[in-house]
Amino acid sequence: MSYSSEESSEGETQERSVIKIILLGQSGCGKTSIVMRWIDHSFTENTATTIGAAFYLKNLMIDEKLISIRLWDTSGQERFKSLAPLYYREAAGVILVLDIQDPLSFEKLQYWMNELRTNCNSLPIIGLAANKYDLFTDQQKQQEIFEKAEKFAKNINAQIFQTSAKTGKGVEEIFEYVAKSIVQKHSSNLRFKKNNKTGQSHLVVGKTTQKQVKKEGGCC
Repeated sequence: MSYSSEESSEGETQERSVIKIILLGQSGCGKTSIVMRWIDHSFTENTATTIGAAFYLKNLMIDEKLISIRLWDTSGQERFKSLAPLYYREAAGVILVLDIQDPLSFEKLQYWMNELRTNCNSLPIIGLAANKYDLFTDQQKQQEIFEKAEKFAKNINAQIFQTSAKTGKGVEEIFEYVAKSIVQKHSSNLRFKKNNKTGQSHLVVGKTTQKQVKKEGGCC
């Protein structure tokens, strides 16, 4: 998988297919830091708390298709719970972020899974980031917590990654896993719906009725 700009080598704009991925986790677990490490390879010690949600965009080449990954970095604060349906809508992938040092962060994982089941028609591809690994000094305790997180990941059919936004450990890998898994999972029943107004294509999973095709102004 490689990164790509929005323009081809000839300077012409390429048609892009869009995939929505959301990040979920307890406030302070490092969601924004993970995103910034992936987007521009940077890290800031004191990251401001996300208010509501922040939006990011990054392009990837997956199976010779130009894919725009639209990232929604959501707030972990309860007061923004009413906005949840907006965040979850049409999400094809989720990265659950766990602060490996914070017991409350682990306890909240089940809450986020309940939110996904409530707000999504079907569960998206899930990657679990066991984050802040660079801060651990007790290797035995670290292993115990990771094994507990591994068990949780297995129960929800998620892939777990050890991550550190500070060092970059595992960050590239978890985003690539989720993005590639989305395309591979839906390879037999997806299409890329072109928006006639913007010229962009969006990932659409499943069959499309004639009524939907008429409403969309065309097929594929």
